Amino acid sequence: MKKIKCLILIATVAALAGCSNQMSEKTEELGANGETTVKETTVDIIQQKDINETPIVDDEAVYSYDDPSSIICFYVTVRKGATGTDTDHSFSEVNSVSKFVDNEHAYNEVKAEALVQVGDESGPLEQMLGYGLSNTNATIEIRGNSTSTAVQKSYTLKLFDQAGLWRSQRKIALVKSVADSTRMRNKLYFDLLREVPDLPSLRTQFVRLFVKDETSGAKAFEDYGLFTQVETPNKKYLKNHGLDSSGYLYKVRSFNFELNDKIKNFDDPDFDLEKFETVFTCNGKEDNTRLIEMIQAVDDTTKDIDTVIDTYFDRDNYLTWLAYNILMGNVDTTMQNFYLYSPLIGNKWYFIPWDGDGSLMNYEYELKDIHYAADWEKGMSTYWSVILHKRFLSIQNNRDQLTEKIELLKNQYLTREKVTSLVDTYNNAINQYVTSMPDILYLSITPQQRADIVNKLYDNIETNYKSYYDTLEGLMPFFLGTPVINDNNVQFSWDESYDMQGELVDYTFFLSSTPDFNNIIYTEDNIRSFSAVVSGLKAGKYYWKVIASTEDGRNTCAFDKTIIDGNYYDGVGSLVVE
Repeated sequence: MKKIKCLILIATVAALAGCSNQMSEKTEELGANGETTVKETTVDIIQQKDINETPIVDDEAVYSYDDPSSIICFYVTVRKGATGTDTDHSFSEVNSVSKFVDNEHAYNEVKAEALVQVGDESGPLEQMLGYGLSNTNATIEIRGNSTSTAVQKSYTLKLFDQAGLWRSQRKIALVKSVADSTRMRNKLYFDLLREVPDLPSLRTQFVRLFVKDETSGAKAFEDYGLFTQVETPNKKYLKNHGLDSSGYLYKVRSFNFELNDKIKNFDDPDFDLEKFETVFTCNGKEDNTRLIEMIQAVDDTTKDIDTVIDTYFDRDNYLTWLAYNILMGNVDTTMQNFYLYSPLIGNKWYFIPWDGDGSLMNYEYELKDIHYAADWEKGMSTYWSVILHKRFLSIQNNRDQLTEKIELLKNQYLTREKVTSLVDTYNNAINQYVTSMPDILYLSITPQQRADIVNKLYDNIETNYKSYYDTLEGLMPFFLGTPVINDNNVQFSWDESYDMQGELVDYTFFLSSTPDFNNIIYTEDNIRSFSAVVSGLKAGKYYWKVIASTEDGRNTCAFDKTIIDGNYYDGVGSLVVE
């Protein structure tokens, strides 16, 4: 019997019309009798969203090989670069640079060359970065702004193009987190964030750093202690996380969403890169047109803020960024410590977090008796000084949406069980290094106190959660104006304090010859306007403050701070009468 093989051809015709979410499918089948039959079916398809309605999605696969309990070792040999180059510096010169001068960011970059090798406690390992090399493969410089003045430094390693990559990264940030006695807050902040939708996270890794400073004649490696390697958002980061590497990306250094003369386009004849980089660092496409358009829209108070948000921002991303930082108590995020990202096509801007080592610090600062925040620096009022947040949060519906996001994060992603589990895992891995030399020398607390702080890390979330609800019913802080001296009179002015409950607000004005107000020379209360006039002041320096209050006893001070000899005086302004 002869066997016959039959080939059946199936032709599929698909038609998609307009905005339909169904596809018409026709199939032709050749039957046994030689007749052709046509069948028509419909299938459901996923309709593509408009590009400006697309949420930001972090590629979770990038975290698949990370081990939260692992520690790797970096061996860095520091050498001077060629004479006359920008790396012709000793390691001592690198470490002596300050990037924070007179309470402002300073554009100071001093680099040396380095041979970077990766391994374990026994030394560099085969098949890892730098193994077997003798020539330098990177540069080294200190990183951070205010932390650049600390004794223990943080470092940035930048691998040469020919050196290859480390975990798909060329720029390697090694963060010391000198104010964090647990040495785990940065990692905790970003590892918890991985599961949170609408807000991208960063990869992290505990690192022990060993440095051989050949610029000072060292022959052996010195233990520099424990660091956290934190992924740096740049074009490679965008690519690794499934985002648009051809898009716009800015690191925010000192920015309150208001346009100023430092923010100009790259092709503007008056553009000054050094000035611009005190506000932003551009890590993506070098074209500020879209950035400036967004800032102008935010600043235009004639435009409806909800329309501005829905045009230029992703609402869920923005709300999640606010809610996550509020619950984590990461208060230093008003004008810095975040990135703004926008894909090449579309109008939307997305927040990407940066620097989480200031999170969950409430109890530690109390234990150390450190002034770390004014009474208003909590919950929603933390962000009231920035025009974008102030305009957005002035609307009740937006506050309701933020509250919903706060509840979602706390109940699903920042639970006691999840936080405590990660904290225990980290501490088992790093405790022996944090509580031994060299780190214990600069810890400023005992190992027993550190253990207490570690055990109470989650409790800070509960504190921040309560503080958020307190600010929902509170008075918002305000700014003091610049005193105006006119002949024998001095006029003091201030902005209005916004009350979430809509009650009448009174103001009390104080003038003192000392910043602690132990010598008050003038007081005026029950003020319903936003100014006070004082006559006959003699030559000298004066300090002033204004307290806003309501009949039910709620009150707040101004955003302003006066710092004298390291002491902070919240809500206090000053003037000199000549």
